[in-house]
Amino acid sequence: MLAYCDFDGTIATDDVTDLVLDRFALPEWRDIEARWEAGLINSAECMQAQIRLIHAGQGEIDELLEQVEIDPGFADFKRFCDRNDIEIVIVSDGVDHFIRRVLACSGISGIRIVANRLIVTKAGFDLGFPHARSDCRSAAGVCKCAALKGNGSHIYIGDGRSDFCAARSAAMVFAKDKLAAYCRREAIPHVVYGDFFDVLDVTVSMTGSSHPSFHPSCLSQQL
Repeated sequence: MLAYCDFDGTIATDDVTDLVLDRFALPEWRDIEARWEAGLINSAECMQAQIRLIHAGQGEIDELLEQVEIDPGFADFKRFCDRNDIEIVIVSDGVDHFIRRVLACSGISGIRIVANRLIVTKAGFDLGFPHARSDCRSAAGVCKCAALKGNGSHIYIGDGRSDFCAARSAAMVFAKDKLAAYCRREAIPHVVYGDFFDVLDVTVSMTGSSHPSFHPSCLSQQL
């Protein structure tokens, strides 16, 4: 079994890219964000333009990333998956270096990451898109549908707009916030979760496995 997880707002409790931009980018990054929200540019164009506005050294950025908190139940979920041959794959329209740094600071490693690539240039930073697709319906830097295609039965865990397409192909969807609203609107079967303890509870029952740190479920909705 595969467990695909979004990162920003899902594993990380905040949108990590926004935290970095808010601290180190020129104020124009918010104008670019507004253009994306208005549908004037796609998410890949938005992200690249914003990353180019960062004025900081990598050491300064890494210090900020060390302060980012992850979901309190994710470490338990990761241990359960490791013991039960469930591969976790992070599929994120965020930045690979940010993700790796946050996970490393929480003592988590060994997870495959599909994300946009941070590029260090003489002028500062840029963004590469090794997982983009010209036919991506959301024109994202990471085409999540393509990343999941052909991988059979899997679960998907997410919270936002970049997860909409991916939710349609999963055998089990764990959703919150914008993704949960989308699943309700589109009649996509899903489980609403608060944190990864909820995800762990359902995954344990679904696989028929046991877990020594079994946490009482607090699901707000199961469809």
